[in-house]
Amino acid sequence: MAKEPTQKAKLVLKALDLALTQNIKNDCYVQPKLQKCLNMHDLASEVAALSTRQEDPEEITRTGNQLMERMMWYLSAGYSISTPLGYFRPTSQGVFLENELTSALDRKRLKLGVAYSASKQMRQLLDEVEIDVEIQKSVTGPQLYSVVSAQDAQNPAAARGEDRAIEAGQTCIIKGKNIKVGGEGDQIGVTIQRTDGDSGEKFFFPVSKLYPNTAMQVGFVLPASVADGSVWSVTLCTQLGSNGTALLKEPRTATISDFLS
Repeated sequence: MAKEPTQKAKLVLKALDLALTQNIKNDCYVQPKLQKCLNMHDLASEVAALSTRQEDPEEITRTGNQLMERMMWYLSAGYSISTPLGYFRPTSQGVFLENELTSALDRKRLKLGVAYSASKQMRQLLDEVEIDVEIQKSVTGPQLYSVVSAQDAQNPAAARGEDRAIEAGQTCIIKGKNIKVGGEGDQIGVTIQRTDGDSGEKFFFPVSKLYPNTAMQVGFVLPASVADGSVWSVTLCTQLGSNGTALLKEPRTATISDFLS
């Protein structure tokens, strides 16, 4: 039987060059190094291992899924929900003229979502967590810093990794260093792959589908079929050297473990 953790959690942060600042060459920003994306069954197995009643992980998974489904229904019906994880509430965005409010709203102009704020217990765990830093300034080849929407591309907060979720159909901008895509071979381009769930859904964007395509920014259009709230990894493969023109003998790749849609 597993035991309750007695040690503090350890959070690894990646230190990355902040390429947008001028006249400062040694500044960095940090962002969490994400581990495996856990699903409900993973969590249920942990709960079962901690139980003294030899509970079935499958039964806990079913109960947990049912709980989440009821939470989603109540949130969609206008309820707010408080849990040990935090506080959830439904949100809406949209601007309408007064005379438009007397008929059915245009759903294409209305965006519904869910806002989350961490609970006191969650904030306390983050306050107490041990921090390790991985310095990645010396990495050779392409270095990926963040993926943001085209609207956020010039936003300094987004450049530091404080980006907002990207909607399906929007242009995504990869920010980084030495990332201009070019070369020979079918693998040259940008690949995104879904990391939550088990679908493994994947999209590939060749050089012809990338705009802009520079040493610091590479853009692609997020497919309209991408589900809201899904999690994706981004892998960039290029054969161009740091000068953006000379071809290397072998392609080099770099990956961002996830971004949200």
